[in-house]
Formats: sequence, C-alpha cells, structure tokens
Amino acid sequence: MSKEPESKHDTHDTRYGESRYNPPVTAEPKAVAAPRDAAADQLKLLILLATDWIDNDRTHVAEITALVAGFVAALGPPTNVDVPLVMQDGDVLTCTMGNWNGEPTAYAYEWHRDGVANGSTEATYTVQPDDAGHDLACVVTATNALGSTAAPMSNAIAIPAAE
Repeated sequence: MSKEPESKHDTHDTRYGESRYNPPVTAEPKAVAAPRDAAADQLKLLILLATDWIDNDRTHVAEITALVAGFVAALGPPTNVDVPLVMQDGDVLTCTMGNWNGEPTAYAYEWHRDGVANGSTEATYTVQPDDAGHDLACVVTATNALGSTAAPMSNAIAIPAAE
C-alpha cells in the first residue's frame, strides 16, 4: 500500500520499499552587489587616516585612496534642481543659472531663438532686430570635475513683431 506524501517534495514509493526526498527546484541566487554603506565607509576612512597619522606612517594609503575615489565617483556630474529663468529688462534678457546639486565650478550659456541655438553664449543677451516675432530662451550647462549636464530649456520670452 502506498503512503500519502508528507509534503509535495516527499514521495514514498512502496514498490521498492524506500522513501525519496525530492528537494524543491530553485533558481541559483544571482550575485548582487551589496549596497555601499556610506556611513561605514566614512568611519573606516577616519579610522585609517587617524591610524596613519598617529603611527606617522602611510601604511593604508592604497585603502584610503580607494575609499576617497569611491566617494568622488558617487558624486557624479552636476544635476539640475531648478530650471534657469530668463528675465527681460528692455532689450536685455538675462538668464539665471538655475539651481544645481553636485557643486558646479562653471556654467555655459546658450541662447535659442524658437528652439534653435543662435550662437550667443553669455548670461545676458541683447535683443536683435532679427529676433522680432520670435521666442528667446536659454540652456545652461553646469560643469564640475566629474562632467557636465545641461538643464532643460528656460522659459521663453516672446519678442514682439516689428511694427
């Protein structure tokens, strides 16, 4: 007489007088990189720096360099927080840089007429006769040691058509 399995993985076959356990089939776990624990890395860096300073040696230079490189790589190029704004004062348009994360060290400006770059690259732009009847806006690109990022295009200022 055959016995009912105790679980879906346990079978008893009385024909041969033995019981077999069939473990569940599972996929091999994928290797997943552990997330970096920034606080632990910072603490480790402080301990290594202090140890080298107290011992007056440079035993941990390679490890310190690797930790610092990890911090810098995590920073990346600037990221835009607030889109630049164009303001008008008479015939002069001024483009703000917007707000950025990632500590930009430089900003580049590019003025656009109807969405196409017009060749002007300063933070201010003086309206030209050819601009009449068109929209003017600017794109700001922020740069730091890790790269450059362009912000979305600013608001557009409509220049009235010539009369």
